[in-house]
Amino acid sequence: MKQIEEIIVDEGFIAWASNQNSQLAFEWEQWMVGHPELKSKVDDAVKLFKNLKLKEKDVEGLLIEEEKSRLLKSLDISLKPTKVIAFKRYTWLMFAAACLILIIGSIYIFNLLFSTKIEQTAYGEIAERVLPDGTSVLLNSNSFVKYSANWEKSNEREVWIKGEAYFHVTKKSDHKRFIVHTDKFDVIVTGTKFDVVNRSNTTTVMLKEGGVIIHFPNRDDIKLLPGESINLNKDNSDVSLVKPSVAKEENVLAWVNKKLYFENTNMLEVCEKIKELYGLDVVLHTDSVRLKSKVVTGILPNDNLDVLIESLEATSDLKLIHKDNKLTINLP
Repeated sequence: MKQIEEIIVDEGFIAWASNQNSQLAFEWEQWMVGHPELKSKVDDAVKLFKNLKLKEKDVEGLLIEEEKSRLLKSLDISLKPTKVIAFKRYTWLMFAAACLILIIGSIYIFNLLFSTKIEQTAYGEIAERVLPDGTSVLLNSNSFVKYSANWEKSNEREVWIKGEAYFHVTKKSDHKRFIVHTDKFDVIVTGTKFDVVNRSNTTTVMLKEGGVIIHFPNRDDIKLLPGESINLNKDNSDVSLVKPSVAKEENVLAWVNKKLYFENTNMLEVCEKIKELYGLDVVLHTDSVRLKSKVVTGILPNDNLDVLIESLEATSDLKLIHKDNKLTINLP
C-alpha cells in the first residue's frame, strides 16, 4: 500500500496537487478513482504538500530579508544625496543577485527531494537498463520504471513500473529492501530474478529465482517460491481469491528472447497485444465475436513487426494489412 511519503514524491501527484493541466495529472486522477481506500492518505499528502510549499515560500522570504539586511550592513551608506542614488543602483543589483541565488537553490532542493528518474522503452523496443545499485532491468516494449532522484540515499530501493520488466536485483551489504510498486500490489524482493507485468488489463509476477513477497492493500501477503506466479486480470480481479500457481516460465519469459507465446489465444486478444507493444491503431473489418472464435497457438517472432504479422496470417485465415500506424483485420 502506498504510504504518504511515497505519494508525495509521485510525479502524477505533484502535477495534480499543483493544479497542472497535464497527462500526469490526468493519470493520477484516474489512479485515485481506482484506489478509493487511499483517499485519506492522499488528502494528508495534499496537506503536507501545501504546507511544504508554504514553508518554502516563508523560508525564502526570511532568507531574502536576512540577505537584504546583511547587504545593507556590509555597505557604508552615505547620507549625501549624490551617493544615495549610486548606492541604490548598486544595492538593487546585489539584491537581485541574492534573490536569484536563493531561487536557484530552492529549485535545486525541491528537485532533489521530489524529482524522479525514468528508464523507458519505445513501442517495439526491448532494452536493458541498469539502476544506480547495479540492478539489471530488461524492459519490454512500451514500458518504463521510475525511481526517486535521491534513490541511493533512501532507506529502501523503490521503483514504480508501467508495462513489463524482468528484474535481476543486486544484493546490497546494507540489506536495503528492493520494492517494485504496481497498481494492484507491491513486490517486496527477497530474491533476485523475477518478471513483473503492470498493464491496463493485467498485473502479474513470475518468480524465477530467490523469493518475493506480494503485499496487498487489503489482504494477507503472499510469498512466492521459484517457478510460481500470481495473476490479476479483468477475468480474475478479486484480490481475496488470488493464489500462487505454477508458471510456465518459457511462456512468460518468451519476450526476453524476442518471442511471443500464444496458447489458444483468440485473435481479439492477439490484436490487443500488438496494439500494446507496437502502438498500432487496430481496425476490425469483422465483428469481435467472429474474431474471438479465431485462436492462435504457437511461438512467434517479436523482433520484426512485419514478420510477426505475416506469421499471424499464416496461422489464421485472416487478412492483416499493416500501413503506416494502422493494422486492418479482414476476413479472407
